[in-house]
Amino acid sequence: MILFLDFDGVLHPDPCFDEARLFENAPRLAEVLDAYPEVSVVLSTSWRMQRTLAELVEPLPQGLRERVIDVTPPFSMADAPASLLPYRRQAECMQWLCVNGEPQTPWLALDDRASLFAPYCEQLILCEPTRGLTEATVARLGSRLAWARQKITQHVDALL
Repeated sequence: MILFLDFDGVLHPDPCFDEARLFENAPRLAEVLDAYPEVSVVLSTSWRMQRTLAELVEPLPQGLRERVIDVTPPFSMADAPASLLPYRRQAECMQWLCVNGEPQTPWLALDDRASLFAPYCEQLILCEPTRGLTEATVARLGSRLAWARQKITQHVDALL
């Protein structure tokens, strides 16, 4: 499973005027992901446009840092399906899945901007921008990860 991760409004408030609060929610995310070793993280944050992957993962807790496998590609109208043109972040996530040969891989996105995803996008777990990843959001993420694990297990059992 892939988790597409935004930074601003997820790992810290957006806007974040206090540098000491940057990535304050990262340990909370790392903790919930501990129970799901099958989850890899792809960074979908706009920070990827100005920083290398090494620079992006440096402030993350070790457990979270080790899960990061890549960043999403920059949005390209030429590469996006027409239905996703207005929804840049979702288009970038879908493009990453296709380019990496994983279009059927289950995925979720932690983001604070619903407008970057198609309405009713089932994969989006929306965070409140001024608070980021709250306990309530962590609970929703945990439920969605458990549900996805169960669906994958059922699919494997059906194949066997």
